[in-house]
Amino acid sequence: MKKRTIATLFFLICATGLSYALFDNIRTSIEQEQLIIESEARVIERLKIIREAQKTYQLRYGRYAASWDSLEQFMKEGVIYNVSKREVVIPKDKIRTLETYYLGDSVRTFYDTLGTIPAITRVFEEGKPTFSLDSMEYIPGKGDKKFKMFVEKKPTGKTDILADYIEVIDPFPFNPERSDENMNRRTKFLRFGSLNEVSTVGNWEDR
Repeated sequence: MKKRTIATLFFLICATGLSYALFDNIRTSIEQEQLIIESEARVIERLKIIREAQKTYQLRYGRYAASWDSLEQFMKEGVIYNVSKREVVIPKDKIRTLETYYLGDSVRTFYDTLGTIPAITRVFEEGKPTFSLDSMEYIPGKGDKKFKMFVEKKPTGKTDILADYIEVIDPFPFNPERSDENMNRRTKFLRFGSLNEVSTVGNWEDR
């Protein structure tokens, strides 16, 4: 009887230990998943800001900023033109001959410059960044680690028309399952843009 009681107690202790270990393992897994979600949310938010800053730079200069220094300086001091677009329709009766009457009305577009807007107000709400502009290239929560940025201007496909390509990548994922070896773009390193196609879509936005 005594041996059976000891065995029962031993079994209960083992079961309790295993249950706690399982619970602790699940809790750790949940906490780790939450840390990944929070970390990636901060990275995605910074990538969105960089993307908007680069699109604003392109709007002003017709190309992307090739360096972090250029982009940061533009955010601090740059401006973009406030342009108003208007269209004027000229009736065909006033401009067409019998031979060209079939072309119909003519639409002429005019652009009026109404002044300038600080670039920073286009990117940040009320023009107030939530971090130092000098640290735009640093990945949130990862010390001195930086995003990788690639900018190119090259022909699109088989044409001679030059297009702007950009890709910005977080090469230091908090999530150990992210890898550029993965076939699925959504599970590669967090990034936006591509050097293979004209796009500024983030891979967190891919469907």
